[in-house]
Amino acid sequence: MSEKKMVSYVIDTNVIIDYVDILPKLGDDEVAEPVYPSIDFTDTRLIIPSTVIRELSKFKKEHSERGYASREALKRIRKLFNVKCRTMKEIYNLKETANVKAQERVYALLPIHKNFKKQSPFAPADNDMDGQIILAALVVKCANASLPVDGTANPDEVMELEDENVVLITNDNGLAERAWERGILTAEYRHQYPDDYTGIRTVTVPYELYKDFINLHRIELSEWEEAMPDERKLVANEFVVMKLDTKNNVYPPHYDPLDDPYFTYIGRYDVDEEAIVGLKYVSSFPVRPKSIGQAVYAEALAGDFDVVICTGPAGSGKTYMSSIYAYMACRYGPYMGVTVVPCEVNKSYGALPGNLSEKLDPDVQPIKNALRNYLLDEDPKLARELEKMQNNGFSAENGTKKGKKGKDRQESEDDDASEKRPLKLRVNDRVDMIFDNWFSVVPVDNARGRDFAYEFVEYDEFQDQSIARADMLIKRIGKKGKIVITGDIQQIHAPYVDVWNNGIVYVSSLLYDYKRVVRVSLSKEDVWRHEVVKEIARRQEGKRIPVQKETTSEE
Repeated sequence: MSEKKMVSYVIDTNVIIDYVDILPKLGDDEVAEPVYPSIDFTDTRLIIPSTVIRELSKFKKEHSERGYASREALKRIRKLFNVKCRTMKEIYNLKETANVKAQERVYALLPIHKNFKKQSPFAPADNDMDGQIILAALVVKCANASLPVDGTANPDEVMELEDENVVLITNDNGLAERAWERGILTAEYRHQYPDDYTGIRTVTVPYELYKDFINLHRIELSEWEEAMPDERKLVANEFVVMKLDTKNNVYPPHYDPLDDPYFTYIGRYDVDEEAIVGLKYVSSFPVRPKSIGQAVYAEALAGDFDVVICTGPAGSGKTYMSSIYAYMACRYGPYMGVTVVPCEVNKSYGALPGNLSEKLDPDVQPIKNALRNYLLDEDPKLARELEKMQNNGFSAENGTKKGKKGKDRQESEDDDASEKRPLKLRVNDRVDMIFDNWFSVVPVDNARGRDFAYEFVEYDEFQDQSIARADMLIKRIGKKGKIVITGDIQQIHAPYVDVWNNGIVYVSSLLYDYKRVVRVSLSKEDVWRHEVVKEIARRQEGKRIPVQKETTSEE
C-alpha cells in the first residue's frame, strides 16, 4: 500500500453486482469486461473491502439476479486471491495485502482492524455496510500517508488527510454523498457506447460522390476517405445516409430522394469489400419501410449477419418488422423456426395457471399483434373485408350496422355460412395457426445450455436483462442461426438495471465494430403509430410536460 502514485479504487458492492466482469475471470480466454468501461483501470489498484465480501456472502443465497451475480463474484474473488499464506499482523498492518496482478492492474483485499475506529472521526455501526465501506476508504488514505491503521494514530491527523489517489467507486448516490462528507473522492462505473455510436450516420457529401453512389450503388473506401477527409473512421456495418447540399446543387437527373422507395441514398460500410455498398434487401422486404431508420433495420434483418441489435422508442417498428420477417424467412427461407425468448421481469411462471405455453402467452402478445396487423394490411381478402366493415354506416334507430343492401352485419353473416364468425376471431385463428407452426417460446432460464442452430431468435425488451443474463443469452446462437435483440433503454422495469447497466448496452459495447453484427438506433422520426400517439410524443418532447408520479399510501 506504499505506492502513493498508484490510484487506489475502493469498490462498492453494487458495482460488483451490477458489473461482475470488473473482476477478471482467470483461466478463460473470454473478454473479461466490456470493451468500453467508463473508467480505465490500467496500472491502478482495485481494492475489495472485507465488508463487500460479507455482503456478497449474504446475497449469494438469493434466487435472483443479485444472488447469481454474488455467487459468480465470490468464485472469481476466490480464484483471484488463492495466494500464499500471511500472518494476521501482516494483514492488519496492511504491509502486504493479497495483491494480485491481473489485466494490467493490481487487485487487493482490504481487512479493517477492529481498533481503527479509535483513530477515525467516523465510527459507523457494524451493520452499517455503507459506513463500513467509507471506513475502508479512510483506511487506504491512512496507509497511503504511512499512518498506522490499528487505532493508534491521532484522529486530528486523519481528519486533515488529503489524497486524490484514493477513490470510492460506487453507483449509489446516498453512499457517494456520505463519502464526500468524510473527504472521500467518488466516481461512478458504467458501460458506455464509444463515441455515442448509433449505427447510422448522416453526412452531406459532394455532388459527384452523391451522383456516383446513386448510379453505381457503391463507393470505394479510398474514394470516400479522399472526398471526406474530416469524417471519422467508418465502423463495420455502419449505415451512411448521404445528403446533398441542395443550395448549391440539384439532384441528379430523374432522381428525387423523396420518391425513392428503395432508399438508394443509404449505404452500408462493408469491411470485407472495403466499400460503402447500397442497400440490397429493402426492395424485397415483406414490409415496406416508411422511414430511413426502418429501411436500415430491414437491411439488417434480411442481410447476412449473425446478430442485429435494434434500439428505439415504442411504435418505431422494432418488434413488428422482426416478427414479420422472421415468419416469412421461416416459411420461405433458411430458418427452421422462430424462437422467442421473453425477457420477463420478476415473473414466476410456476404460480400462473395453465401449461407453459399458456403462461407465456401474455409475453408474446406483441408478436401475435404484429402478425395480426400484417394479415389485415397485406392479405387482400381480409383487407377488403376490413375496409367494407369500416365503410358500413351505423343505424341509430336499431343499433345495427347497415350494409349496402340494408342488411345488418349479423344478417349478412347468416346468409353466408363461411362468414358466420366475426372477423376478429377468424384473424386470431390465422395468427394462432402461424404462431403454432413457426414460433416457439422459451423462458430465459430454460435457454441456458441451448444451441439455437438454424433458428431465428428474438430477444425482445432486452433492456430489462442483467449483464449476466445478457451474456448467457448472446452465446446461445448456433450454426446458421440469427439473433435479433430489441428494446428501449429509456423503458427499464427490472431491478438492479439502469440505462447504463443493462443487456443492450453490454452487448452493444462488447460486439462493437464486429463485422457479423449490426446495430441500428431508431428515433421518434421512425414512429408510425396512431396520430394521437405521435402528437403526444411531440407535445411531451416540445413542452417538457412533467408526468405526475403515482404515489401509494406508504409514501
